[in-house]
Formats: sequence, structure tokens, C-alpha cells
Amino acid sequence: MYQIDYEKIISNYETVINTLEYDSMRSGGKAKLNVQPLSAMYEMKERYMKMISKPKPTPTKEVK
Repeated sequence: MYQIDYEKIISNYETVINTLEYDSMRSGGKAKLNVQPLSAMYEMKERYMKMISKPKPTPTKEVK
């Protein structure tokens, strides 16, 4: 099974977000076109950030 590098995915999302924001600043029409993709990218970036920040569960011992 392949290992997914979530940190690299987040880095790529940040690059694309910055590009779309810069593109939107240059033209009002582009801002309208880039709203939905930007919103989706921010949402996915947040999801991946949560996946990285989750601590791994530790095995618990049963008390008898």
C-alpha cells in the first residue's frame, strides 16, 4: 500500500491557493471564477491539517 505524504499535499494546496489568489487580485472577473475552487481548496487543506494533527491512539491496558 502506498504512503500518502499529507504534508506535501498541503504544500501543493498552498501553492495553488496563492496562485489563484494572485490571479484574482489582477482581475475582478477572475475573482468570480476562482471563488468556488478557492473555497474547496481551503476546505481540503483544513481536512488534511486535521489528519496530520490527530494524535495516534495508544493501546490501553485493561484493568481487572
